[in-house]
Amino acid sequence: MSNQTTGRFMPTGWDESVIEDIDGEGETKNGTYYPSRGVTTAKVIFDYTGDIAGTGVATYLFAYRDSKAGHADIIGYERFTGTIDGQEGSSVFRHTGSYADGAVSAHVEVLPGLGTDGLADLTGAADVSMAGAPPEGGYEFTLTRD
Repeated sequence: MSNQTTGRFMPTGWDESVIEDIDGEGETKNGTYYPSRGVTTAKVIFDYTGDIAGTGVATYLFAYRDSKAGHADIIGYERFTGTIDGQEGSSVFRHTGSYADGAVSAHVEVLPGLGTDGLADLTGAADVSMAGAPPEGGYEFTLTRD
């Protein structure tokens, strides 16, 4: 495998629900309630294409500090199953990031010891961002291996 591999990803499923609503205030967008201050959980499904191809299933925690202003801290774990540079298997990614003004920025790290088959020894990280409508083919994901 080379040091960097690039693919594209697209969220294809999103199910978010409130764990804690601190003030009992918030707003509903597209049928989902977001507390002004509180904690939610979301299960998100990603489809990957390119030299990183497969499916990721992520579970996130969002800590909203002010949903009307659009600010949240994000942590989560994603199990990716598919191929990276032709190596087939699965691995787990840890996401840490933030949501601000309609855009998500996150650092994604491969967690050692949780990979299988051809991805058992995979290491590395990626920085991703999602803003606005998805571009043609999805958002870019470039994995840089250690």
